[in-house]
Amino acid sequence: MIVALYARVSTTKQAEKDLSIPDQIRQMKEWIKARHYTIAEEYIEPGASATDDRRPVFQQMIADACTSPPPFDAIIIHSLSRFFRDMVRVCPL
Repeated sequence: MIVALYARVSTTKQAEKDLSIPDQIRQMKEWIKARHYTIAEEYIEPGASATDDRRPVFQQMIADACTSPPPFDAIIIHSLSRFFRDMVRVCPL
């Protein structure tokens, strides 16, 4: 499976106290390696809230995922809170 990684922290304080972007990437890569997946792209978004989707890197990732053919089969995140807090819009079918 070909995957993309998405890592995000909302504030510098969160990066220091919670889970830093390098830690998220490291843990995701370990998980991916154990499953023999291939990483197509890493999307990294420092200092962006997950309360809405107005995040440039997030928007680019979604746009990339909606191309035909898509460059990856899945998006890997460390936890749901890194991706989105509420409802997620997906590619139109």
